[in-house]
Amino acid sequence: MEIKVADNNILYNQCLEIRKRVFVEEQNVPMDREVDEYEDTATHILLIDDEPIGTVRYRPASDVMIKVERMAVLPEERGRKLGLKLMEFVHKHARDNGYTHAKLGAQVHAVDFYKKLGYSVSSEEFEDAGIPHVYMERTL
Repeated sequence: MEIKVADNNILYNQCLEIRKRVFVEEQNVPMDREVDEYEDTATHILLIDDEPIGTVRYRPASDVMIKVERMAVLPEERGRKLGLKLMEFVHKHARDNGYTHAKLGAQVHAVDFYKKLGYSVSSEEFEDAGIPHVYMERTL
């Protein structure tokens, strides 16, 4: 198993294929909402276990804070703590690049997952792409 920064078009497109499968096909997020204006400025992360099976991205929210987005693991690979591995990689990578805080918009069903990673809810519930979310934050 390998986790790496998707620093070329081949790896980025593999991230995008996972996101399409999870968010567009599984969760019915419109493609024009899934791919956004932050694609070129975000750091995309890819998890590979013989083939690409998980992804996440983060982008600067300020000089000290990142915003974690688009965390996805293929349905057949869930339950293997791969999301935890992806998030740990993001936290270390962001710390290594000078960031001290992280925030994210968590789908409500995933709040407990993020709480286990040290995140705290920091907002009221809101809807994004028809899915209930809350903002969460933590110190890196």
